[in-house]
Amino acid sequence: MSYPHGGLTGPAVGLRRSSSRVVVTGLAALLAVPAVLVGGGQPASAGFHTYVDATSATVVNSGQPTTALPFTGSALVGSQEDGNGGEPSRVYFTFDLTPYHGKQVISAGAITGETSVNDCDKPRALELWRTDTPATPPTWRDAPTVREKVADLAPDAPCGASAFETVITPALQQAVAAGWDSVTYLVRVAGDLEQDAQYGRHIKPLGLSLHVNGAPNAPGALSVLGKPCTTDLFVPEATPYLTTVLTDPDHASTHTEQLTATFAWWPADRPAERTESTTGKKASGSVFRYDVPAGLLTDGGAYVFVVRATDPNGAVSAWSPECRFTVDTTSPAPPTVSSTDYPDDDGSYGGPGIPGEFTFGANGSTDTVRYRYSLQGGSPVEVAADAPGGSATVSIAPQSEGPASLSVHAVDRAGRMSTVTTYYFRVRTTSPIILDANPTAGFGEARTLTFQPRMENVVEYTYRLNDGPEQTVAADADGTASVTVVPAKPGGNDVYVRSRTVDNLLSGEANHRFHLATKPTVSSVEYPINVPLTGAPAGTPGTFVFQPGMPGVTEYVYSIAFGPTQTVAAGPDGSASMSYTPATSKIYRITVYSRTADGTVSETFTGTFYASKPS
Repeated sequence: MSYPHGGLTGPAVGLRRSSSRVVVTGLAALLAVPAVLVGGGQPASAGFHTYVDATSATVVNSGQPTTALPFTGSALVGSQEDGNGGEPSRVYFTFDLTPYHGKQVISAGAITGETSVNDCDKPRALELWRTDTPATPPTWRDAPTVREKVADLAPDAPCGASAFETVITPALQQAVAAGWDSVTYLVRVAGDLEQDAQYGRHIKPLGLSLHVNGAPNAPGALSVLGKPCTTDLFVPEATPYLTTVLTDPDHASTHTEQLTATFAWWPADRPAERTESTTGKKASGSVFRYDVPAGLLTDGGAYVFVVRATDPNGAVSAWSPECRFTVDTTSPAPPTVSSTDYPDDDGSYGGPGIPGEFTFGANGSTDTVRYRYSLQGGSPVEVAADAPGGSATVSIAPQSEGPASLSVHAVDRAGRMSTVTTYYFRVRTTSPIILDANPTAGFGEARTLTFQPRMENVVEYTYRLNDGPEQTVAADADGTASVTVVPAKPGGNDVYVRSRTVDNLLSGEANHRFHLATKPTVSSVEYPINVPLTGAPAGTPGTFVFQPGMPGVTEYVYSIAFGPTQTVAAGPDGSASMSYTPATSKIYRITVYSRTADGTVSETFTGTFYASKPS
C-alpha cells in the first residue's frame, strides 16, 4: 500500500507552549562524540549557544495506528524486517520556543545520531518536516497537519554516525520571528522508501543546537559628573561627562558580550537640537562615558540625555529613561556670619567648651542650599540651609581660649562653593588660677595648691597630677579650693584642673608645671668634674663621690667613656664612691643616675673630667 504523504494528515492545531517534558537520553548521548555538520555553518558572532532537548518525543507506527509510543533511548524510523514487515515508524519531536521570544536566531541545527542501520549500502533518506504542534501525543492515524519540509537529515554523513547536525537556520528563524511558543518536527524516511526495510535505521532523540542573540538591556545607572540622575540635578561644569552601565542578557561566564553605547542629548526646551554620539566597544557590565565638548552647554541651561546599547549583531536596546540636569557655573556669594553669643568685637565671651549659636546667611544667593564651616584647625562640617537661598544656625563650642576664627563657605545646588567668609571672635579665659604655696618643695615633698575661679558660681574643681586619676574637690563659698599633692616623678610634673559651675558649665583646663630636681651630683679631688684641662696625670687613681638628688637612694648606675654600665651601692646617707684610673690622657665622659629601693630612677647626670699627660 502506498502513502503519498505516509499518513501525514490530521486536524490543524494551533501552536502553543507544551508544559510536558519527555525524559530521554537526548543531547547528552549525542554530545559524547563530535557531531558531523552538514549543510554549511554560520560565522561566529556574539550571543549565546544553547542545546535544547525536546519537551516531548512520540513514536508512531502504521501497524499500531491508534497508539502513541514512547521514545526510549532510540527509535526506529522507517521499516525493519524482523517482526515489522512493511509497517514503517516515524518520530515527532516538540520544542519549547518561549525562551527565545524577542531574540535573534543566528544559526540553528538539528542534531541526532544513529544507533543501528539496517543496510549501509543504501543511502540515508531521513527527512525533517515541520508539523502543527499536537494538543495530545500523536498517533499514526491522528497525526498533526504537515506544513513544510525543513531538510534532509545529513544525507552525506557517514553511515551509522553516532552524531550529526543539519543546519535548519531559516526554519528556526521563521518560527521565533513569528513568536511561536513551540515547534514540532517529524523525522521520517522519504516517501515510499520508508516501507523498504533496507532504509530503516534507529536514531537517537532529536535536539536543537541554537546560536541566539538577545537585544541588550535598556541602559541604567545614568549619571552626570558621577552624580546619579535625580529630579533636581545641577552640575557645576559646562563640559560634564555622562556615564551609564550597559548590560546584555547574553553575557555569561563563558564569553563577554561587547557593546557600544549611543549617547543622545539635547536642550530640554529644544528637542530638535538632538546630538548623538556612539562610543567604542566595551564588555557588558562596563561603565560607558561620553564627554560633552566645550562650547555647547551654557550656564543656567537645562539639558536631557538618554542612552541605548548595541551588540555586535546590531541588536539595539530600548532607550534609557531620560536624565535631566541643569548647568550652573556661577559660584554663590560668600555667606554672612553672625553670633550674639560670640560677637565679632573686641570683647571676650563664653569660654572653652561653652557652646554658642552662629547663623549663616546666603547674602543674596538664591541657590545656596548648604554651608560648610570649620573652626580654625578643625575638620569641616556641612549643614543644610532651611530653604534654597535661606540660612542655617549651628551650635559651636570653642575648645580653647583667646582669639578664634570660623571659616564658612556657601554651597549651591551644583556643589559649587563660594569664597570663604572668616568670622573672628575671642573666647574668654575661664581656666582656674593655680597658686603653689610650696614652689621650692622637692621630690616626695607635699605641695599645697589653691584653685581660684575665673567663672561665676563655681561649685567644684576636677584635677589630676600628671597622668593620675581625676579627683574632685568642692569649692568654698568664695569659689576657691585647696588640695595637697605629693609628686613622686623625677623631673617635670603637671597639675591639670577645670572648674564646674552650678549650671554645670565646665571651664577651660588650667595647667601648672613644676620641676623636681633629682639629678645626683658627682665630685672628684683628683679629676675635677667639668673643669677643662684640669686633672691628675693619666694613670693616677681617682676617687669619684656621688651625692643624692632625692631621698631614699640605695644605689647608683654609672658609665665612663661610653663603657659598660656599673652599679655601686649607696651608704646610709645616700652617698657612694668608686675608684677609676684613666689609662690615657684625654677628656672622659661620665654619666650617673640614682635609684631608690622601690625602683624610682632619678634624672641622669652627665659631665666630663680630664686626665693630663704624665710629666
